[in-house]
Amino acid sequence: MVKNIEEVTNHWFSELWSKGNLDIAHTFIDPSYKPEWVQIDKSGPEQIIHEVKFFRSIFPYLNYKIMDLTIDGNKSWIKYEASGTQKGNAWGFEPSNKIIKFDGATILTFNDDGKIIDRWGAFCLYDILTELDLVPPFWEIHKMINKN
Repeated sequence: MVKNIEEVTNHWFSELWSKGNLDIAHTFIDPSYKPEWVQIDKSGPEQIIHEVKFFRSIFPYLNYKIMDLTIDGNKSWIKYEASGTQKGNAWGFEPSNKIIKFDGATILTFNDDGKIIDRWGAFCLYDILTELDLVPPFWEIHKMINKN
């Protein structure tokens, strides 16, 4: 079992995602890292650097807080809260300067050298778009569908 999973997991959120310290990606991301569900034509540290740059271009002061962390074998399971202000273009929409807050979950998989080799993650993009007033709240969608 890898001994530094908790430390790397904490750095994943505190340094990489919250501070945008991209250099550390080379320290704890394995060159083979390429989550199949992420549609970016890059792998290894460059893949996650691309992702972090993109998301932080929208929310430059994004801050992640780990709410729950469980380590099981070579995986860390994380529930987090994130918040930030939209300062950049997001999915074709102009900056709103609105503060958003969302919850998410991430599972990091480590190799025997303590480097991240895979990741699964989920957060509700719809909640973010709702907070930015780009889409109606979920409970009001029926008004748009049932206009008859």
